[in-house]
Amino acid sequence: METVRQEIALEKTGIFSKTMDKRFEYTMERKGVEGKKILVICTNPASNNILLVDTTTNYLMNNLFALGYSTITLCNLFADITEKLKPANAGDNAENMEFISEVLKRDFDEILLGFGNGFVGNKKVKEEKDILYKILNPYAKKLVELVDADENYKEPKTIHPLFPSV
Repeated sequence: METVRQEIALEKTGIFSKTMDKRFEYTMERKGVEGKKILVICTNPASNNILLVDTTTNYLMNNLFALGYSTITLCNLFADITEKLKPANAGDNAENMEFISEVLKRDFDEILLGFGNGFVGNKKVKEEKDILYKILNPYAKKLVELVDADENYKEPKTIHPLFPSV
């Protein structure tokens, strides 16, 4: 019997607060593979265990690696680790926005906003998005959006990161 062996080294790195209740960054890098680097900004992290991957992260990883990215870095609009975000209960987010500002100085090929429209109309979320948009302004040419070229998802207009095509 003839077989083929595939090997890939996937390095995962997480950066957390000392109390492990906030995650500022989660990076997955395919070692030894040339490709583009993307920063994805989602809503909030669900775990402080980098071995556990939630559904959104799993789909992002599967689809973005397939689209030729070798490094995927996830940051979030809110750094608070929770399975169900309650923006009114979110703490001071200034440290998270400062961290995102520093992350943006790295050489990403593209930046994807993947926080969707789940909190449309929420005052706290709007405030944080406005702060983020100001931080992102110098990087506007690197921003990409999710595209539905086949018009499979006519509503809502903002496509969830589970179905990316950048």
